Amino acid sequence: MEPFETSEPLSKPRRRSLLPRLIGCALLAPQGALAVSTGYLLTLLLAARGVAQAATTPLVASPGGLRFVVLVPAHDEQSGIRATLESLELCSYPRDAWRTIVIADNCTDRTGDCAREAGIEVWERTDPRRRGKGFALGWALDRLQAEGNTFDAVVVLDADCVASSNLLSAIDQRLRSGAHAVQVDYVVANPDDSNASALRFSGFALMNTVRFLGKQRLGLSCGLVGTGMAFTRDLLAREPWTATGFVEDAEYHLRLVHAGERSEFVPEASVSSAVPTSLKASSDQQARWEQGKLQLIRHWSPRLVSAGLAQRDIVRIHAGLEWLVPPQSLIAAGSMGSALAGLLLGSRRLVLLSAGTLAAQLTFVLAGLRLVRAPIKAYRALLLAPALIARKVALYVRLLRGRGPTSWVRTEREAPATSRRTG
Repeated sequence: MEPFETSEPLSKPRRRSLLPRLIGCALLAPQGALAVSTGYLLTLLLAARGVAQAATTPLVASPGGLRFVVLVPAHDEQSGIRATLESLELCSYPRDAWRTIVIADNCTDRTGDCAREAGIEVWERTDPRRRGKGFALGWALDRLQAEGNTFDAVVVLDADCVASSNLLSAIDQRLRSGAHAVQVDYVVANPDDSNASALRFSGFALMNTVRFLGKQRLGLSCGLVGTGMAFTRDLLAREPWTATGFVEDAEYHLRLVHAGERSEFVPEASVSSAVPTSLKASSDQQARWEQGKLQLIRHWSPRLVSAGLAQRDIVRIHAGLEWLVPPQSLIAAGSMGSALAGLLLGSRRLVLLSAGTLAAQLTFVLAGLRLVRAPIKAYRALLLAPALIARKVALYVRLLRGRGPTSWVRTEREAPATSRRTG
């Protein structure tokens, strides 16, 4: 009878260990999704390395084949708009081949007066109920189209940005080569001002340069970032601007992809902008971006993936799925949390998968910064990444609880600085 007396106590530890194993297996699925996301980023990095040299190759001066209208949407930008307009005047493009228009949108300061004093055409718009860049661009583009065949393409430049001298030449060459929508490089102008601005530089470089280079190499649609983007008149006639959400640029990009178009990246030219020098100062802008991103995922991701599968179009499928890739902060937070959970649960597979994801993410970040020749300040600022991660996690908790922004609010500006690339 002794074997029967000892068999029941021996089975209890096995039953108690079942729950931790089940939890560990359940966590493998979300951590696997993070690993796939990081693998996608590494793929773009490898592809980007093949075209990065083109960004440093000077362009031959353009003969000025296209007639441009440069739209500068501005809301209370009197302190920085002069630098933006001065950078445009330095563009190496025939001066009689482009026209600059400042959209003074619901301004309460001297933005319009400053532009007029610089000899620039100003269109004033007053509509307090429909505020924001998306509404301003839609209004101006409709007005332009009503003028008829007076231009070939439109370039959008934010009023807090400085353009590289080859901006119009680079866009001209790409559009005359067959592109209908293009996006130049968008860089942070003041990475050395603070650790916060250095972190933002890294974020912009990885998102707007490295990933765009990779997508361009793979034949995908690179995306739009709101400033330094350009469209042909024919494209705007086929797909009128109707994007008025928190991230109007991304909204219009997804609309274009759904219609069978794609945007091309022009790394030879750039626009630069100074960002806030503290994490707190940029929190409102981050909240608006992330809220807009969640809205786009709900509305556009299913439509694009469905249309892409039906038409066997990888460009549409990619555009719909890419928005599901978490930001760097959430990949890091999720992987570190999974690694800790794996240690507590005794799940070797979960620990290894989490550690591999973190190693791949670190490779993407460091190699990406090296690819764009980031300043040393950007590497040092990575030590403050935990603070940024904590802020991002808290932000997503607020958004998921329905406490996100409900209206457009102007972002705090820093003084404009010269472009990192002069062309």
